Amino acid sequence: MNDKIDEAKTAVLLTRENPNQAPDPYRVEELLGLAEAAGYRVLAEIVQRRGRDHRFQLGRGRIQEAMTYSPSKLIFYNALSPSQVYNIRSEFSTLPIDRFNLILEIFASRASTREAKLQIELAKLTYDAPYVRNVLSQRKKSEQPGFGGSGAYDESMYNDIKSRIAKIKDALKEVESIGEDRRQRRRELGFDLVALAGYTNAGKSTLLNALTSAGVEVRDQPFTTLSPTTRALDIRSRRILLTDTVGFIDDLPHFLIKAFRSTLSEISEADLVLLVADVSDSPETLRRKLVASHKALWDCGSRAPIITVLNKADRLTVSESLERLAMVSDLAPNPVLLSASTRLGFVDLMQLIYQKLQPLKEVQIKLPYTPEGMSELSRLYDSAEMLDVSYQEQMVIRLRGKEEVVTKALSSSAREL
Repeated sequence: MNDKIDEAKTAVLLTRENPNQAPDPYRVEELLGLAEAAGYRVLAEIVQRRGRDHRFQLGRGRIQEAMTYSPSKLIFYNALSPSQVYNIRSEFSTLPIDRFNLILEIFASRASTREAKLQIELAKLTYDAPYVRNVLSQRKKSEQPGFGGSGAYDESMYNDIKSRIAKIKDALKEVESIGEDRRQRRRELGFDLVALAGYTNAGKSTLLNALTSAGVEVRDQPFTTLSPTTRALDIRSRRILLTDTVGFIDDLPHFLIKAFRSTLSEISEADLVLLVADVSDSPETLRRKLVASHKALWDCGSRAPIITVLNKADRLTVSESLERLAMVSDLAPNPVLLSASTRLGFVDLMQLIYQKLQPLKEVQIKLPYTPEGMSELSRLYDSAEMLDVSYQEQMVIRLRGKEEVVTKALSSSAREL
């Protein structure tokens, strides 16, 4: 999966399955894909069906088994508590990470913008803070004075983390404010904002390229896209800005959603969301990914209309496609079967996008023959559909446009510039 595996980065993958639930082999497969995407050479995969061990997540024997492979890291599918990280690291002298930290490693290796780097740092520090606090608590309990015990250095480290978190949040608020202003300007220019969302590796970037000739890098790996990429699209004179966003994954921690708020706002503030899913997945996997995607959309505050795009339909027979549609009909009513690589279903998608966008408003305004009035007329030619322009005592203009464009035009007319 990753052609740049670092031989020095070795790992054993550990997954605990709940004995009260059916086995889920996809968990192991997904964890393997993430580990390889992060550059690890996987030495072994260990799965245990049992209840949660409060000290180590899995049983001690399974971790001892993992250590026989001498890995540089133990990678757990299940989330590790700060005390579990502390216990495993103390007893087995090997750094354990969970799936969330593995995802952050992938993010960090691919972050290219200041915004993405700040979001990753915020998520990491937010995760690390409880661990550092737990280490302080453990050391204080042991009451070890002097070197190696809890003291000013440890307290200072925890305070530094909290201070850095506050600074990053302030910086990201500025980024978010800039994004809000940019979206408002785009709407005033007559653009509809449409976001591509969905489970990681569903083909969002491939679809963006196919619809807009964007030339975005496409790789068969999770989380290729971290920073939003926006390109223009025109559908029957509707001016659209289509934005590709970071992919979702199962059980995203809430604080990761919060850390990536400025990026995910491209979804939450969109006029329409194209929810992309890989229809070639097994019916059970497709359903699980759609559930995870809907939860992530809810968590990031998206309330826009959704069009479910079942991508990679060229990989299925007609009967297999019908089976998938029946299996997810409650999660994806009236979806579009599509192939971004062959352009199958593009006509249906374009038509549905046009239908789902908020209808344009039609108004009539008057503008004076002044430099300001002529400037406003020029702006309206760029941002609205001009139905009629009549040159009387004033310019009488009938136009059709987005709510933001119409509101601004009515305001200009009322002021008579």
